[in-house]
Amino acid sequence: MTTEPETAGADASRTADDRAVADRAAGDDLTAEERRPPKRWESIRHRIVTPPAIYGTLLVSAIIGTAEDGETDLEILRTTVPTLLVFWTAHVFAEAIAHYGKHGRDRITMREAVKFSIGFSSGLLYAGIIPCGLLLVGAIGLLEEEVAYSFSLLVPVILLGALGWSAIGDRGGAWPAKLLAGFLTGLLGLVVILLKIVFH
Repeated sequence: MTTEPETAGADASRTADDRAVADRAAGDDLTAEERRPPKRWESIRHRIVTPPAIYGTLLVSAIIGTAEDGETDLEILRTTVPTLLVFWTAHVFAEAIAHYGKHGRDRITMREAVKFSIGFSSGLLYAGIIPCGLLLVGAIGLLEEEVAYSFSLLVPVILLGALGWSAIGDRGGAWPAKLLAGFLTGLLGLVVILLKIVFH
């Protein structure tokens, strides 16, 4: 006669075996491309193509686009950089508060939440590097200020298009879908600039 502990042990063994078989089957279903570890460029792209990066690009476009007539590139830069830092700080704070505490079985400390939120929100700062760099080039005289300002408005539109393309590409979208996403996100940035021209 089989005792109860022996039966429980047999059931646990069968359960573990079933899980192992299921894990192997799931692994077999993955293609070689899916099992391949991400390349360095893919890892960087995944960190950059994020909602904060898209939001940051739109934010930079709006800040630069609403500059007063007659403002120098240096004055625009002095407004853009602090504003971007303030929004980034607020974003980090909001993400940290949202992730702090107990989530299911996991308990996330404030330090872990802040670390995660800083990494996740970094795209908001990355979005300002090229436009602000162009304004700096104009401010120090390496490029005419009007030209530098125009490029600082144009670059976010191109970046938004690239972000839209990459976001769909990362999800396995076909090139028509990637092209449409790039066009729509780029168009959104262009609308921000046009609204500035209309209402300023």
